[in-house]
Amino acid sequence: MEIRRYTKEDKEEITKMVSEILREMFNGNPEEFKILKEFNVTKDYIYYLVVVIGKKIVGVGALKKLKDRKVRIKRLYVMEDYRRRGIAQKILNQLIRFAREQNFKQILFNTYPTMEHARRFHKRNGFVEIISNDPYQIHLAKKL
Repeated sequence: MEIRRYTKEDKEEITKMVSEILREMFNGNPEEFKILKEFNVTKDYIYYLVVVIGKKIVGVGALKKLKDRKVRIKRLYVMEDYRRRGIAQKILNQLIRFAREQNFKQILFNTYPTMEHARRFHKRNGFVEIISNDPYQIHLAKKL
């Protein structure tokens, strides 16, 4: 297993992988959540990791820079056949380590009610739910 930085050549494979994961999570219809339009990597994505096993990308995780020394975790996904092997934990650990090294003060994460496993995973890693005006997402935060 290799965890490395994202390159432009990864975009097509990642888009396909995440689309499959979202279809699974949202019963074939992730478009209603407007998630798929967010695949573009912008200058605000300061750290983007891919996990490769063999020649296949099996997981991703990114950080997006926000205001006030905060970052948001974006796209923390692992393909179904590769879950429960500690891959998401390794990605999260590297994202947190990078955020601390860059002196960010807080790391945020949003998830959907259908992604209960993601909420439990982040809570086990010290994230707490925070109040939000968004009825479609659950917001969590962790002080660094």
